Amino acid sequence: MQLMSTKISENTSVQLDLKTVVAIIMVTASFVGMYYTLQADIEEAKKLPPIEVTRLEYELKEEWNEKMIMQLKEAVEVLEETNDILKEEIKITSAMIQDGTEADTKLDELNAQLEELKNRKPKTTVIVKEVQVDKKGRKL
Repeated sequence: MQLMSTKISENTSVQLDLKTVVAIIMVTASFVGMYYTLQADIEEAKKLPPIEVTRLEYELKEEWNEKMIMQLKEAVEVLEETNDILKEEIKITSAMIQDGTEADTKLDELNAQLEELKNRKPKTTVIVKEVQVDKKGRKL
């Protein structure tokens, strides 16, 4: 059994077949090509003007925000009304338990108000705008 030397010197020979040498050259060439392509894209991006929000986009976003605020406001109002009705029902129920009296008409009225609130739904609106972009995802 022969021991292999771990010393590398000028006389060390490396044996690679032609297919391996060609593969190494191709991989290196592709990395160099990708590097220069990336550098060219970076330079092109530096020359482009910054992306600006158009007036239409701004107005659409503002309109959407305003509608969402109004929907939330309506939902909060419904919740507050429900809370008030439930508080009133608790008062009436506790008074009935303490007095032993019945106030069915008042409870029916409050239940009808609760049903009305359940059936009231906020209006939702969806705004969609189509924007054309190039292959790199930039607006045209």
